[in-house]
Amino acid sequence: MMEGANATILVGWSLSAMLSAAALLISIAGDLRRGTHLAAAALLVAAALALYTHDVMALPQICAALITGGAVGLALGRGIPRSRIPLLMSGLVGLAGLAAVLVGGAALRDPHAFGLLDDVSDRLRIVGAAGIGAGVSCGAMACGGATAMLRGGRADRWHILIIAVLLLAAGGAAAAFIVAPDPARLLACIGVALVAGWAVTKRALLAGMGPALAVVSGFAGWAVAASAFLMENMPMAVAGGLAGAAGSLFGIRLCVFAERKGLAHAGRRP
Repeated sequence: MMEGANATILVGWSLSAMLSAAALLISIAGDLRRGTHLAAAALLVAAALALYTHDVMALPQICAALITGGAVGLALGRGIPRSRIPLLMSGLVGLAGLAAVLVGGAALRDPHAFGLLDDVSDRLRIVGAAGIGAGVSCGAMACGGATAMLRGGRADRWHILIIAVLLLAAGGAAAAFIVAPDPARLLACIGVALVAGWAVTKRALLAGMGPALAVVSGFAGWAVAASAFLMENMPMAVAGGLAGAAGSLFGIRLCVFAERKGLAHAGRRP
C-alpha cells in the first residue's frame, strides 16, 4: 500500500460504499436501470483503488483486460433476451470462481510473490494454505454451480444427505490440503468442490433460477473474499464476505422456505 495515501484511500472506499448503498436503495425502490449504473460506478471506484493501493507490474495489460471485458459484457447485456439474463449472470459468476481458482494455483506455485512463506522455515504458512484452500474450494463450487445452470436440463432432486456428504468431503479435501499443501491435494480439492457445487445448484434449481443463482453467487463471494485475503486487500475481502453471506443466506431462504410467505412467496411482495 502506498505511503501517505491513507486519506485518499479512505475517501475512495467511502465513496464506493455510498454508491453501493445508493444502488441498493434505488434498486429496491424500483429504478433498476439507475441502480445498475450506480453499482457499476461503485465497482469502478473500488477497482481503481485496488490498482492504486498495490504495486502493479502489468498495469497496461490489466487496463486492457478491463476495457475488453467491459465491452464484451456490454455487448452481451444488450444483445441477450431478458429471459436469458440469469444464465448470463451465472456464467459471469462462474468466471469469478474460476479466477479465484487460478489465484489459488498461482499462490501455491509462487508463494513468495504473495508473501506467504514463513521467514524461519521458508515454507508455506498455515494461514496462506488456509486462504488458498478456501478460495479454491469456493471458486470450484461456483464453477460447478454455474456449469449446472448453463447446461440446463431437468433439475435433479439430490438427496439432502448426499449433498451434505459432498460438502463435508469438499471441506475435508480443503483441510487435507491445508495440513500438507501440494498440487495433487489441490487438484483433489478442486474436483470434489466441483461435484459439490454441481449437486447443490441442481438441488437449488428445484426452487427456480433465482435461488440457484443466489447460491452460486454466494460461493463466488466467499471465493473472492479468500482471494482478497491472499492479496492483502482487506476492503475487497470484506466486500466478498458480505456478498458470500448475502448470497448464501438468500439462497437458503428461497430454497428451504420456498413454500412459505416472504421473499420466496411467488405471488406477493416481501
